[in-house]
Amino acid sequence: MQKVYTGLVAFAIAIPLSTVPVWAHAFGVRYDLPLPLWLYLAGAGAAVALSFAVMAVFLKDDGDEHEVANFDLLTIPLLRWLGHPWLLNPIRLLSLAVFTVLLAAGFFGNPDPFKNIAPTFIWVVWWVGMAFVSALIGNLWDLVNPWKIIFTWMVKLRGEPGGGWPYPVWLGRWPAVGIFLIFAWMELISEQGEQPRQLAMLIVGYSAVTWTGMRMFGRDAWLWHGEIFTVVFELLARFAPSHGKAGTWRIRFPSIGLLRRHPVPVSGVCFVLLLLTSVTFDGILETPMWASILDWIAESQAVRPALIAMQDFGVDLIVVIKSIALFTLPMVFIAVFVLTSNAIAWAGGGGVGTRAAAGYFVLSLIPIAIAYHLSHYLSYLLIAGQNIIPLVSDPFGFGWDLFGTKGYAVDIGVVNAKMIWYVAVTAIVIGHVLAVYVAHVMAVRVFEDRSRALRSQIPMLILMVAYTMISLWILSQPIVA
Repeated sequence: MQKVYTGLVAFAIAIPLSTVPVWAHAFGVRYDLPLPLWLYLAGAGAAVALSFAVMAVFLKDDGDEHEVANFDLLTIPLLRWLGHPWLLNPIRLLSLAVFTVLLAAGFFGNPDPFKNIAPTFIWVVWWVGMAFVSALIGNLWDLVNPWKIIFTWMVKLRGEPGGGWPYPVWLGRWPAVGIFLIFAWMELISEQGEQPRQLAMLIVGYSAVTWTGMRMFGRDAWLWHGEIFTVVFELLARFAPSHGKAGTWRIRFPSIGLLRRHPVPVSGVCFVLLLLTSVTFDGILETPMWASILDWIAESQAVRPALIAMQDFGVDLIVVIKSIALFTLPMVFIAVFVLTSNAIAWAGGGGVGTRAAAGYFVLSLIPIAIAYHLSHYLSYLLIAGQNIIPLVSDPFGFGWDLFGTKGYAVDIGVVNAKMIWYVAVTAIVIGHVLAVYVAHVMAVRVFEDRSRALRSQIPMLILMVAYTMISLWILSQPIVA
């Protein structure tokens, strides 16, 4: 859906070309920077480095007072209704209704993805939008997760809790890692993910896997280890300024939820890096660098015979190349982070191994992932998301007009490339600064000696400054036609 939409918007808009262009994701508009691009990259990197210096001087605690400095909104009499079952249960019912409509539209609706509500709702409103809500507001997914709701209600009806087998500790979050890699391939590479019927079939298959996992290991065990959307949105919601738990809804300082007393297991580390890799990979696909790589592969005498042979068998070469790149890039990210973690352990003066260092500091990458997600998908959400307005009136593409919005025309002027660029710069810098904060607090906790903590953060700072500049460079590149 995203790939098709990007092409249409790029075709619909034309602005004169100039010397220092920046294109917004899914926007197709060129913006001429008032300053050379390298100044923005250097300035952003310097801002992140400066934030480290400021924290090194002024932040002397391990963040405990920020962790407890939160307030339960439900203690306010006027807001107590927000946690009442009379409100929460209708929201859950609405979630199930939407889930049912999406399945029905996928199987029985118009096969055209632009006339069927399923692709737009799933890829734009839900996947992109829910990530924004999770990171900037709180974990709404925990309330509206249809697989969790259906399983919970079925357990209550049948009186069988499920979970006959204890979840293997050694398995960790590896099921989520594998399933998310498949999901990323469907989102970023496969054309089948845009087709309503194929989407509906994938939902049915995923539902079967999810409910089987819940039945075998228990609802919560599978949600936390194998249900990828629970894992993703919970990670993003750790950054959010609010969190709900045990009948409370607390507000807190953003990113405080990322602070931990124990290291993240290896499978959790790999999942976070895979999450960061997927959105970075999507950005790389839109750069001239990627087009150059494809040209080099096509012209290479070493691989050309193999490419011709695969093409003769009807293999889609672009899909193969993208797939190899998608499966390779996480290995690169993991290798870089392992080296950084090894340097952190060494600079900290011992006492903490590479695996523990990776587990302690990997969640400091979540603000970076959120910042990149916001920068990369904002225009896509604001423009492509408008398609949901006419589709709500005609979800199956049968020509209905249930709410009188079928004739709504998408307004591509709601955002412009200049705004998107400055939002990207601001989000990337703020995200990396907060990442530095989380990493600094964790270092103070892990390395009790302050000088050791500061030394340990130098490798992480180098990584974050480098990724700040790389992120902005990727976001600044023209969209590849």
